Amino acid sequence: MVEVFTDEDRRNINALAEEMPKLRILLEELIETFDVLGDGETMRSIRASEKDLQEGGLLDFSDALKELGPR
Repeated sequence: MVEVFTDEDRRNINALAEEMPKLRILLEELIETFDVLGDGETMRSIRASEKDLQEGGLLDFSDALKELGPR
């Protein structure tokens, strides 16, 4: 019988198979990042939020509750 794969090849294939779910998740996250970066409206919203944060225009949770008042 002719061996197509060496023991090292088999180890590498097994290691790759074990990493595939992680690679799939990373690829999905990368695609989502590209989707966000490519969406002008979303990027404008992110930039506006960053500006609000820099200018102190955001409330922390306790201050937001105070502004909403009792229910």
